[in-house]
Amino acid sequence: MVTKRLIVFGGVIAAIVIGVSFFSSKPHMRETATQNKPVVSVSTFSLYEIARTVAGDSLAIHPIIPLGTDPHMFSPNPTQVADISKSALFVYNGAGFESWAENLKNTFPKSMQVIDMSQHVALEKSDKHEEHAQEGHHHGAYDPHYWLDIDNMIKMTQTLDGEFSKLAPAKAEIFHGNAATYIGELQKLKSEYTSALAECKNRTLVSNHDAFGYLARANTLENVSVIGLSSDEQPSAKNIADIIATVKEHGVKTIFFEEFINDNVSQTIARETGLKAQSLQPLENISEDELKSHQTYLTIMRENLKKLREAMECR
Repeated sequence: MVTKRLIVFGGVIAAIVIGVSFFSSKPHMRETATQNKPVVSVSTFSLYEIARTVAGDSLAIHPIIPLGTDPHMFSPNPTQVADISKSALFVYNGAGFESWAENLKNTFPKSMQVIDMSQHVALEKSDKHEEHAQEGHHHGAYDPHYWLDIDNMIKMTQTLDGEFSKLAPAKAEIFHGNAATYIGELQKLKSEYTSALAECKNRTLVSNHDAFGYLARANTLENVSVIGLSSDEQPSAKNIADIIATVKEHGVKTIFFEEFINDNVSQTIARETGLKAQSLQPLENISEDELKSHQTYLTIMRENLKKLREAMECR
């Protein structure tokens, strides 16, 4: 039986928009690195957005994973590893999300500070870990998609504020101010989610990939997924049959998929059940189109909220 889980679930915005544009090209990264600023390398998009927002222009923030790439499948090439090695600080998601970072971190210069952000947030175990570990998928005992709980985004912001203040003490007041403003925006976003999802006809979130557990738990939704935490898993016929049964039992009208992951199974289930197949952004990374339209964590989470409200028929 596919596991289902029900658990009670200005200024900065401009800085984010400017910062996301920094994501787009290696020449820009090399140019910034020549300016006399400490270099901070980060892995996932959520870490990048927080880092660039808190740092402002005081640090050189380098994203590692290319736009439009499935981070689950990414592994840095030698040039990228060399770039990371030049950083004063390297921040990665952890909780098994980047196996390459775990393998590399002990090879970096001792002068470089390494932060595993998963050690600074509230982690939840994955209910599907045991099931899929038996099938050879060892993603880890904890769900690494913790940034989809807005409280964890706040913890991440506070952590980078502290780390940046140690890295560049003279800029600490700038970091504190930027962090406080961004945390205010995150708290506003959390209130919007609480209000918008308070009264819904259906509270079952069905997706192709088990990336939305934190989002579901934070908003008292039931999280049901076709595959587990690793995006390259292949569902069994029984898994698909169980999902179809759940959809019919709960009157679900929408199955969500991710743009960076093959959506064939979701589309097949949608056709067989009459569901609407709809994209939902887990914010593991962003696409070129999202970059060009100046999308941020805040704007994408609000777009996700609109889709959830529609799918769950919320008042």
